[in-house]
Amino acid sequence: MFKQILVVEKSKIITEGLISILRTHHLFQRVASADFVDACPLVLKGNNPDLVIINPELMIDNPEKLKVKHQFDSHVIMVGLISHYCHKDVIDLFDDVIYVTDQEETIINKLKNLHALRYNTMTSSNGKLTDREKEVLKLLIQGFSNKEVADKLTISPHTVITHRKNIIEKTGIRSLAGLAVYAILNNISEMDDIRN
Repeated sequence: MFKQILVVEKSKIITEGLISILRTHHLFQRVASADFVDACPLVLKGNNPDLVIINPELMIDNPEKLKVKHQFDSHVIMVGLISHYCHKDVIDLFDDVIYVTDQEETIINKLKNLHALRYNTMTSSNGKLTDREKEVLKLLIQGFSNKEVADKLTISPHTVITHRKNIIEKTGIRSLAGLAVYAILNNISEMDDIRN
């Protein structure tokens, strides 16, 4: 469960609908909402959220607003709330995205996965890979793309990318060949699992 969630969206209908879904699934202790990015500090009054769900359209008019993540602690999960076409470069700024057309179950699963991912990353400071990171690594070295890994594990491609970043950060290995050797040496995978 998130301690505090901030929803930044100009549409009251979308904001209230999303908050209702999150409340039904008991995903937060406190929730705040803002109509525009500049109102975030006023709404939060010094409290840092665990999760910020924000419509990227509210940041497009000013490139400095795209750095909104820097207003919060580094552990804050940033999720884009997509209602219209959004350029890939903007989508990549977020830990994940949800679409206003997503089913309730999809939204909840994405947010729960992000929460679990962030909790595991924060609590596993010893550099060991989490079980989910091992699953992702095993599929990546088998030659599956981010999308294919996401489909197999029923997570979003953005979550796969976040797992990849965490794997690289924890192992210090960037190449797929190096990660394959790491996986074999650490009994995560076997030689037969690796695609040529």
